[in-house]
Amino acid sequence: MANDPATETGAPLREGHADDEGRGIVRTAFVVLRRDRGRLFGRAAGVTGLVALGGLLLTVVGFVAAWPEFTEIRLGAERARIDEDSYAPDGSRVNTMWLILLACLPFLILLLHLACTAIQTASARAVTGRAGGRFRSVLGVYALRGVLVWAPVVLGVLVEETFTTTLFREHTVIVPKWEYPNLFVLLRYGPPLLGLVAALVLRLGWTLAPAVAATEELSPLAALRRSWSLVWGGASAWFRTVAVALPMGALTIGLYVLLSSAAHPLRSGTASLFLEWGPDNTYAAYVAGVLAPIAAALLLTGALALPPAHTLLAVLGQRLVPAASRA
Repeated sequence: MANDPATETGAPLREGHADDEGRGIVRTAFVVLRRDRGRLFGRAAGVTGLVALGGLLLTVVGFVAAWPEFTEIRLGAERARIDEDSYAPDGSRVNTMWLILLACLPFLILLLHLACTAIQTASARAVTGRAGGRFRSVLGVYALRGVLVWAPVVLGVLVEETFTTTLFREHTVIVPKWEYPNLFVLLRYGPPLLGLVAALVLRLGWTLAPAVAATEELSPLAALRRSWSLVWGGASAWFRTVAVALPMGALTIGLYVLLSSAAHPLRSGTASLFLEWGPDNTYAAYVAGVLAPIAAALLLTGALALPPAHTLLAVLGQRLVPAASRA
């Protein structure tokens, strides 16, 4: 690029040369990260610490709620050992613990969205050189986008279940509920796949919604509309969005896998610590040992990957604005 895409004083970014535009997005993001790395990664570290505390509290609540199930599973194992019999946990108790996990999942997602919102607003301020968007609006974008993107997937699964669920059994043969057996395969796989495709299209079109809400201070619905027009408004805008978002997502997944492998030794240590300082329940200790490396890897991945990711999206959103205006 002929001109530096960002000044040392934090002035708003300027458009680069057209023939260097794709590379300029990444270069500009790294200039911003180098200039404001202390503030951005400091914000990420603080947010990660708060998310860790919230996640720990939620985990404790989940263990307390599931403790009767853990106790019964342990007692069943002890009885089987005394009787010298094999033992497998009762399926209903395992299902109860899954239900407790599902009940905790929305709160975990809320913690993730709060963290992303805090870092996105900080990244938008670093990119534009002015105060970031309203925290509530950016958080609303994450919540609204999540609901709308997952809605086609859930709807497709519900349609599939409605038309292919077994109504009764005859001679141990499952009979489809749908009265036209020739359409069973289509109804079995069609609605979920269609819902998945719709979800991917929506997710791509709304990729820039949080960044746009932060940089342009828009309401959640306005940010979704703005992102959709930016991504699908130009002939190459969707391709540029994929070219930025796909490698970024692949690098984030790769970082998580690497950190998860590095944190795997925590598993035995956490289980031993739980057994030493907590109740003598090997099943609960095993679950704690499994969760420890996953939580550590997720937290470190977020602290390291979110500042560059949100900065890239904020820069990409600004670069697509002139292209959308020309279109």
